[in-house]
This record gives sequence, C-alpha cells and structure tokens, in this order.
Amino acid sequence: MENSEFYLGIDTSGRSGSIAVHCPGQEFAPVPLQQQGRKHAQTLVSEARKLLDRLQISPRQISGIGVSRGPGSFTGLRIGITFARTFGYVTGAPVLGIDTFEAIALSSPADLQETWVISNAQRGDLFVGKYTRIAARQWQQTRQITLREITEFSAALQPGEAVSGPGIDLLDQNALPEIQIVDTPRNTLAAQVAEITARLLTQPTPPTSEVWSLTPFYLRKSAAEEKWDARNTNQDR
Repeated sequence: MENSEFYLGIDTSGRSGSIAVHCPGQEFAPVPLQQQGRKHAQTLVSEARKLLDRLQISPRQISGIGVSRGPGSFTGLRIGITFARTFGYVTGAPVLGIDTFEAIALSSPADLQETWVISNAQRGDLFVGKYTRIAARQWQQTRQITLREITEFSAALQPGEAVSGPGIDLLDQNALPEIQIVDTPRNTLAAQVAEITARLLTQPTPPTSEVWSLTPFYLRKSAAEEKWDARNTNQDR
C-alpha cells in the first residue's frame, strides 16, 4: 500500500465518536471511541495510533484529515478539531472541517434521495438541515441548518418525507406514521467523514487547508456560555 493515498476521518460530534481511514478502492473498518466529552480526549490519540499501526500506515502517509465540525457536542467538537489541527500541523497534511449532517446523509440507504437530518440541540430544540443526493456517493445541503422546536418541526413534516440523524429519538414516531424514519449508524460516522474528505481533496481544485482557521459549527452558544453572557449583561446594567 506504499503508493496508496490515505485519508483520516474523525468524528467526536456525539455521545459515541469514531475514527477511520479511507483509501479509494479499499475498505477499512472504522474504530469507535468511548463516550463523549473528556473520554474522547482520553481515547482519541491512542486509538488513532493503534489504527495506523494496525494498517501499517505512518502518520506522514496520511494525505488529508477530515473532522466532523458540527453541529454536535460542544466539548466533543472542540476535542476532535484540536486533534485534527494538531495532526495536520505535525504532518503537513491538509485539514478540512466536514459538515456532520452531510456525513450522516452519506450513510443513508442507497435508495434514499432526500432526507431531513436532525440532532438534539437541547432545551426542546433540534438542529435541522435538509440534504439531497446528487450522485451515488454525494449529498448536497438544500436547506440551511437551523434551530427548530421539536414540536414545530414534527408538525411541519409532510407525508412521505424522510428523517435521519441522532435526533430521531426525540420524535414521537407513533404520531408520525407517514414519515420515513431512517436509522443511520451512529458510531461509524468517521468513515463517511473520511470519504468526503478524500472526494474534496482529489478534486481538480481542492479546498484550502483549514489547519489554522477551523472552528466548530455550534449554531448557538452552550448553556454555560449563555449564562455567562447573561451574568455579564446584568452586571453592566
């Protein structure tokens, strides 16, 4: 595999994370990570080292690094992105932030053409985006990711529409009999992140590395940050 190109994918956007290596024409099983938050930090470095050792790939053989940039867990996203940027800085490999929801859409069944992707935004809200298949292994965001109340989003769904992503657990599926619920894998998402990264970096004009500029896509501040802002606002009055 000396002349092959390898792309590292990292996902720490949810409760269960994963890392994976993508090589065009070959399949490697993704490696799940333990739990969320600080547990990701404790296992990510060691699991990445073990994965590369098992595949007999040196860090400098990695042609590009893709990391799930959100929306998702505040702590998890920061840990994954910090690791990706550090790995890219040390090895010189380009780093790209990958839309978490696009990676989820890519894990959809082959016959699905369009889906809402949702995840838990806490406080009774969902992160919601819509994606359409534009090629066999390529999806495009067709509705910008926004915050929506769970009840409002559920009421707005139309018969026959598909919904996927970790947020499906928050829907009252018994009240949505005409909606297609797509239960996509949750602890292997790094494989899709790595695949998207490989596709982007092998384009005639690949995107610029984000090793210095990549930040998580939160859409809104965490509860702790909102409390801090509210506290400072009250002190200024």
